[in-house]
Amino acid sequence: MELRRLTTASERSVFVSRLNQARASHGSSFRENSQFQSLNQQRLDCSLLYGLFQQENAPAEAMMAGIAMHDLRTFPQSCAEPDLSHLPPNRVVECSDHWSLSSGAGMLIWAGLAVPMRLLGVQAVLAYLAADKEGCAHAGFYQLMGFAPAGPVVPHPFVEDTQGRKLLVQPVIVQGEAFNNGMSALSQACTEYSDDARIFHLMDSIRPLVRASVRPAAHRANIPASTPQSRPAHAAA
Repeated sequence: MELRRLTTASERSVFVSRLNQARASHGSSFRENSQFQSLNQQRLDCSLLYGLFQQENAPAEAMMAGIAMHDLRTFPQSCAEPDLSHLPPNRVVECSDHWSLSSGAGMLIWAGLAVPMRLLGVQAVLAYLAADKEGCAHAGFYQLMGFAPAGPVVPHPFVEDTQGRKLLVQPVIVQGEAFNNGMSALSQACTEYSDDARIFHLMDSIRPLVRASVRPAAHRANIPASTPQSRPAHAAA
């Protein structure tokens, strides 16, 4: 497996195309908010985009999963909540636009980010999970990764539901001991990486590493959810 930071215009274009394809194929109940399309594009332009490939040196069209990441110094967090002003903005990243077209690839790309995050000196990771009356989609997966709720459910400015209303999201964050333990365990998924930290070779299976990254149950914070675990995992934007 190869995790690749996407640097060319063509690679980034494929990322966006596959993101839309994944949302459509999974029947996602949200879409990009056209009113804020320009600002959302600025966010993507400021983000590091990563794609997952089955084979090394595969063409961009073979991308099977992807995720975007930006630090809060480069571009502000998407929603006003939570208040993270006590943390250095260049050490906090927001992960978004998480998509997958292959079973298990979504989890693998999260594990693949462990080494890039450690190289960048990241201390906390923020994400926004789509929330509705049924709860947060795939809350169990994020809880397993050590994420905890960070404030109330809020409307997201960049995405809307099928009725054109701003999508409600649950902010979640992983930091401190949970982040350090998780990154330490998941970084073992990376067998080697390029000198410019653009290409990362990964193990094909990371389930044992995910189990090793889990915090003790006594310290685990519940993310409200009642959705089935089989639903595709996506951050809201």
